[in-house]
Amino acid sequence: MPAGWSSTESTPGTLSLLPPGQPNSHLAFWLDLSAVKSSGPGHGTTILTNVVGTPSALTAWLTHDRDFLIVSKPASATVGQDIKTTSLVVGVSRSANYGDPGCPANPRCADLFTGSNWGGNSYGIGGDEEVRLYLGTIHISGGMHTFVVALDASDHAGLLRLEEAAKPIIGSVRLPPGAADG
Repeated sequence: MPAGWSSTESTPGTLSLLPPGQPNSHLAFWLDLSAVKSSGPGHGTTILTNVVGTPSALTAWLTHDRDFLIVSKPASATVGQDIKTTSLVVGVSRSANYGDPGCPANPRCADLFTGSNWGGNSYGIGGDEEVRLYLGTIHISGGMHTFVVALDASDHAGLLRLEEAAKPIIGSVRLPPGAADG
């Protein structure tokens, strides 16, 4: 990691990094996420069984869920050493109605994902927060997995700063021996 970066979580399927001087930003690497209900009763805990966890299905869901604002349309991108992904920037739409005062930006909050080892927790965004997602497929030990890189910042200007700061890390990503791009 570049100087000043720190790790807040390193568990199977999750790596979360904090950049120096950007307290409301983080860079996360995830495997095999599930889409969750974005708002209303059951938000964040109701897994959307009709959305399979592939990059194309997750992208289609994100671009059609009315709780999300697509800031940057899906486009092909490469992460690290030739990991092919689809990248897009997602925010919360003005029409989102989260329905939970636990989110400081309620009603402009929306949950996106959960992981199988997240203990019932979910990942969501609120207010002017934006996340750049890179969604790709990788093969590890004969199994296919969805690989997600997320750059999350409190607003668009913060996201641009985070993207610049994270370039060396994202550019250095290498798959482990035996793993292959999708």
